[in-house]
Amino acid sequence: MAARSDVIVIASAKAKPGSGKELERALRDVAEPTRAQPGCVLFSLYRSVENPSTIIGFERRARRGDHQRHLQGGHVQKLMSAMAESLAEPPQISSYEIVDEK
Repeated sequence: MAARSDVIVIASAKAKPGSGKELERALRDVAEPTRAQPGCVLFSLYRSVENPSTIIGFERRARRGDHQRHLQGGHVQKLMSAMAESLAEPPQISSYEIVDEK
């Protein structure tokens, strides 16, 4: 199967001890605005089973530029402010192109 133009973005955020609920709340607050953005195919949040202080956001965007526009949105700026005190380290964000899927 040929590669698709969609891009997968995985963002990982780790909460400081005792700040897991605040991190989760901040991420949930931006879930619906993120899903409503043009080019958002899928947005989901997942908590690590091995390390419950870590939550990842899994996004599928129609095009790479859609994610760049997402990062400039007001709700993302609000998220970064809300997460500032609860993060143990800066979020890790990686983008992937689809090689094969069924």
